[in-house]
Amino acid sequence: MAEMKPKPKQPEPDNITRALDGLAADNLEAVRTAVESEIAAILVKHGLQSYRFLILHDEVDSITSYHTDKLYAEATLDGEQKDVLLLVNSSGGRIEPAYLISKALKRLAKNKFVAVVPRRAKSAATLIALGADEIHMGMMSELGPIDPQINGLPALSLGNALDVIAELVCKFPDSAALLGTYISENVPVRVLGYYQRVNESAVQYAERLLNGKNLGGLATPQDTANRLVNHYKDHSFVIDFEEAVSLLGEMVREKTPEYFAADEIFKFLDVVGYFCRRNKKKIWVVGGGKGFYWADLRDDG
Repeated sequence: MAEMKPKPKQPEPDNITRALDGLAADNLEAVRTAVESEIAAILVKHGLQSYRFLILHDEVDSITSYHTDKLYAEATLDGEQKDVLLLVNSSGGRIEPAYLISKALKRLAKNKFVAVVPRRAKSAATLIALGADEIHMGMMSELGPIDPQINGLPALSLGNALDVIAELVCKFPDSAALLGTYISENVPVRVLGYYQRVNESAVQYAERLLNGKNLGGLATPQDTANRLVNHYKDHSFVIDFEEAVSLLGEMVREKTPEYFAADEIFKFLDVVGYFCRRNKKKIWVVGGGKGFYWADLRDDG
């Protein structure tokens, strides 16, 4: 009688398979578990498990107090003080909560607060990074101008528009009365003043986060903050690694274990996010690995 050979052991499914199986079953907790497991494995692989790892990965919604409250809750979960590593992937949002969480993470860190940007940390997300001791970036990483947006338009735009109108009046003096009436009826002085103060507040927040840091060249925190808020003409302008170094000096790092780990985590979440979108879901990850959430877009309509 022929000897029965044992069946070969089937390999354990990897975390991307677990995540996609959970998505197919509409099982949020299964996806969360797979995401948390993958993040933990990547941190161990790169020797970063001693950090308190936090993540702000939201490509859909703007930063609000919701995001910063989740980060704060995770950062203070067990009362143990560790160095903080924050992965940031966001297009920005409100300046005030971004400033508060940046200051809080710096104070909660044992020795250092590290921000790592695998792809995009724009506007208010850039402000969060400014409070870190180090910002880790790669060739595809980008920071952005910290120009506040009001109703989808930059606060600077109103002042720029008035400059254009002034030039038109100089060129066509007969239009002065017409344009003056239009401005007085459509742009109240209090609105112009408010827009100006919002921009000045952004400069102050950035300057406070940069105080005490060794910046690029002979720049002061005030000069650097003013440049980040008022210099760039486009809200989406790319501040890449080289330009970030010229602005922020030694606090910007590249080719580090922190960056390579964040890049792997981003790629994993990007795959999960792709299949979520195929299933009409928007995803975000805020806090730690357990901070994976989704919303069913089919419920919106």
